[in-house]
Amino acid sequence: KEHNAVQLIEDIDAETLKSIRWFIDCGDDDFLYEGNSLVHIAMRKKEIPHEYRVRDGAHNWTYWRESLPVVLSFISDAFHQH
Repeated sequence: KEHNAVQLIEDIDAETLKSIRWFIDCGDDDFLYEGNSLVHIAMRKKEIPHEYRVRDGAHNWTYWRESLPVVLSFISDAFHQH
């Protein structure tokens, strides 16, 4: 329970969760796909703004290298806003 992301989302105050910019990026062949989907659903139910991406790929360097420009852009946008 302590390390269950869905449980943490349910337990943590919504305003605290909303203070973080969330980006979830997962391949459709990733062994973490189902868990990431459940996190996405839990965040939607709690109305926590977040970016959720599912693309073709697995849990490997090929996927992560392709994701890096998008993730860095997301992070960069946050710095420019504050």
